[in-house]
Amino acid sequence: MSDVLDCAASGFVPHDLKCDFLVIGSGCGGGTAARVLAEAGKDVILLEEGGDFVGPDKLSQRDTPMYDQLYVDRGGRTNKDRTVNILSGRVLGGGGVINACDVVPIHDATWAYWQKHHGWHDFSATAMQPYVQRALADLSANRILEQQINRNNQILRQGTQALGWRGEVMMHNRVKCQGLGSCLIGCPASAKRNPRMVAIPKALAAGARVLVRARATLIRDATTDRKRVEVQTLDAKGYHPVNRFAIDAKCVIVAANPVGTVALLRNSHLGNDQLGQHVSLQPQVPIVALMADPVNAFEGIPQAYAMTEFERHDPDHGLGGFRVESIFGTPGVLGSLVSQPGAAGKTLMAQLDHAAASLILIPDQPVGQITLRRDGRPEIDYTLTAEWKARARQAVRAAARAYFAAGAKMVVIPAAPPLVLQSEAQLAQVETLTFDAATISLISAHQQGGGRLGTSEATSACDLNGQVWGTRGVFICDGSIFPSSSSSHTMTPIITMAHALADRLASHAS
Repeated sequence: MSDVLDCAASGFVPHDLKCDFLVIGSGCGGGTAARVLAEAGKDVILLEEGGDFVGPDKLSQRDTPMYDQLYVDRGGRTNKDRTVNILSGRVLGGGGVINACDVVPIHDATWAYWQKHHGWHDFSATAMQPYVQRALADLSANRILEQQINRNNQILRQGTQALGWRGEVMMHNRVKCQGLGSCLIGCPASAKRNPRMVAIPKALAAGARVLVRARATLIRDATTDRKRVEVQTLDAKGYHPVNRFAIDAKCVIVAANPVGTVALLRNSHLGNDQLGQHVSLQPQVPIVALMADPVNAFEGIPQAYAMTEFERHDPDHGLGGFRVESIFGTPGVLGSLVSQPGAAGKTLMAQLDHAAASLILIPDQPVGQITLRRDGRPEIDYTLTAEWKARARQAVRAAARAYFAAGAKMVVIPAAPPLVLQSEAQLAQVETLTFDAATISLISAHQQGGGRLGTSEATSACDLNGQVWGTRGVFICDGSIFPSSSSSHTMTPIITMAHALADRLASHAS
């Protein structure tokens, strides 16, 4: 869009910028908050350190340039012990540009859990229903049609139903999907109803200013009426600082993903000792089945069906159990999960057209921490618990059973050494999975926590309005605020909470 100001443009350095609300991060939280505040008549500036990628001229469906430009650290960020690959967006529109489009609202039992155990008394399922509906409307949420379910997803459904287990065709936020299969590196057909296609255009239409290749580095004067935020402009690829400028803002909303949000606030010497604590990575275990007939899982919607038999919603414990969801990606990311060395790995990749694949999503307890290294970069200290590992082994067995029930010749779990099962009779071998560091490839696409919203400085990083304790007008509005796993997919929960928190800010700000 021409209204988006690209700070990588030659010689472009903004001067004397002032606003009511400065929003840092343009994903589901930041993009939505900017839109709500701008439509309420507030003067809004939205910053994004990534670039603006929309349409076939910029979204090439090629792994190398797209992971380089759409993902934080080119998709290579991990936790401290390298167990979990942590994926998040660095692009205008945030994670909604690169996700699999799954629409899963917060369950009533999770709202009840947060009320009972975390003091979220203003956020009952009933009170939040209007905001859930707003989020679903933003996403044009709809059930995936039967004719859109590709063979990869049908295989998981076949196995699930053969075992008499529950499953569901998922809701998504695609409109006029072309079935390109490259959802994880952006949609050239612009079918995703994500913040880049909905919230940000609405924010611009309401008068918001949007700057890309602009990295907020420091928030000053956080206890005064006006804040001063220092910003770096970046080069065309977004990796090297070029110039600096500052923005004067009455309020600052930080929505840079839990890792980026905590890092910015910590580098600004803001927040209490709860900031960066209680982090959930919601690790996912990949599993691959080789079928006798071609699957061609790279064609069509990657994620359309979920095995939900073992998912648990408990008002006393929150989201638990596990669910299995079909998925597929481009050859580059799939190749990175192949743990067989040399010729064996090459042989497996040569059978890509016969592969069916899923991610096993296993909600975790918020046991991680985000801290800063000496150079100011964030570090994620996260160790898998024994309880999570036990549940993960149960989940792998269930997924493998479903694939064998659907006729799989072989099931592979990308561990080191790789776990290769030839039949259901070998399921006991799953117990050999230790999930120790450097023994398995895990994926995190739904980081949450680190900026927990609550009623007390002793147990939370911000108050029930999202205001960071000890500040005046500095707020958090992304997945950081969740005290536990919000859902199996965080896009809808984050948009829901962004609507609610931004509404409060719009009505309270004078």
